[in-house]
Amino acid sequence: MKHTSKVKGFDGELNQLAENVGDLFYDSLSEFLSDLSEKLENDSKADYGRGRKVLAKELHESSVSLRLASENISRAWDICSPFVDEWMEKKGFSERP
Repeated sequence: MKHTSKVKGFDGELNQLAENVGDLFYDSLSEFLSDLSEKLENDSKADYGRGRKVLAKELHESSVSLRLASENISRAWDICSPFVDEWMEKKGFSERP
């Protein structure tokens, strides 16, 4: 793993990345948060194996928080998805933009 201060493939600032990610449909956002949660959990396990127990604990707690956020966003999707389907139908979309 190689940590960086920039996201590979994205040339903007992190606040713009946050805006772009926040504009995802909520089911996609939930999947992203779940994937990020899994990544941090894997990092936690790796750091624990290297004896970095305090760091591993913080990464684990971050992973748990992201998993909970993913679950909340998934429930938000359940609430709004019928309206998205209705909006798409009115706009004539066969797929989400």
